[in-house]
Amino acid sequence: IVPDKHGDWFNQRDDSFSHFMRLDGKKTRELAIFKNFSLGVATGRDAWCYNFNKKALSSNIHRLIDNYENIRIESISNKNFVLTKSPTEISWNSNLEQRLKQKVQITFTNEAFCKSHYRPFITSNLYFHVDLIARRYQLASIFPTKSSKNLVICSSGVGAKEYSCLMVNHIPCLDFLEKTQCFPRWLPGDQGKTAEDELDFGESSELPSGFSPQALPHFQAAYPGKPITEDDLFYYIYGILHSEDYRTRYANNLMKELPRIPRAATYEQFMAFVEAGQELAKVHVHFEDVKPYGGVTIEYTKSGQPSYRVKQMKWGKIKGKTGNAAKDKTTLIYNDWITVKNIPLEAQEYVVNKKSALDWVVERACVSIDKASGIVNDFNDYASEMGSERYPLDLFLKIIAVSLETMKIVRALPKLEIHQLDKEASLD
Repeated sequence: IVPDKHGDWFNQRDDSFSHFMRLDGKKTRELAIFKNFSLGVATGRDAWCYNFNKKALSSNIHRLIDNYENIRIESISNKNFVLTKSPTEISWNSNLEQRLKQKVQITFTNEAFCKSHYRPFITSNLYFHVDLIARRYQLASIFPTKSSKNLVICSSGVGAKEYSCLMVNHIPCLDFLEKTQCFPRWLPGDQGKTAEDELDFGESSELPSGFSPQALPHFQAAYPGKPITEDDLFYYIYGILHSEDYRTRYANNLMKELPRIPRAATYEQFMAFVEAGQELAKVHVHFEDVKPYGGVTIEYTKSGQPSYRVKQMKWGKIKGKTGNAAKDKTTLIYNDWITVKNIPLEAQEYVVNKKSALDWVVERACVSIDKASGIVNDFNDYASEMGSERYPLDLFLKIIAVSLETMKIVRALPKLEIHQLDKEASLD
């Protein structure tokens, strides 16, 4: 076994990957597609800063700040002050401890509340304030206010065991994907003022572009005389990142570096990836607007008015088997009242961040209690905020439809053929 020039002993990279334009432009002299990008938000205290119930989140934040302020005041008045940590009162980390040492006063603000994608297809309320968020990274430029509208291609980061990507329109968590990296269509924070424009999905905007000045000309050069816009390029990237051919051919590269984007051999192929990217973006970003899959059988196991409240969904069981092999993924035990049958197994083929999209819903659309703080996080509260008690069930049915449509689009993608310019040129 001989290491290659990258120092890889095994799972060696395809060196043709280096001929493609890289997505990220930091710490390099190479040309890059995006001007700026960011890791997903790392709160350092998810149980406190996230909640499906906005009122509960507000109460938790108020309680944390009140406890902090009491301790801060005591630290000022008591020369012999020693910090005693109680996880039921405050979730401490180095950032908050540093603020305490500096006697920084923390105040509550409603402007810090926003929506966030916590896990794939699981949306939550987030308190996104610099005082209580451990790492906001560059997200304040991408979503500068709670009303900021944007589209972001999320990609798994360097070292991820399996490549994934998913487009979102709210702040994603760092663990939304594995080591989530965010590549934005726009950079509203670069305006230097509050972003209040309503951005219609897929349409142009006056906001500062997320693309570098070199990005669009680089791709236009491959197809002289053919029209290509920045929106085309954004969806082309999303289409390419879903290509099974791309993911298989460059699997080793994608484990060890962020994506690079090749130029398709012909303009027709380029536009095919654009159209696929647009279709994927619609079902992924607007998954809550997708029509629920209607091919299942919903059985009511009790008489009377059924309850749609959920505690923890579970897959059915296959007799005689154990572990994952025992899970019957054609059947969902939704709650004590409702069982969903005839779920198409094909829906399990849409995998994002090492699990099927449906598995994420089954795992995360539940009632959980944080062991350290005792904070309750109830997905039924989010259902109430969305105006429907049966939201968890409808979400499950919608993600079946999303999964089937995603795999249909992905399988219809053209074979990835590389443009001659990317076979010859190096971007060093």
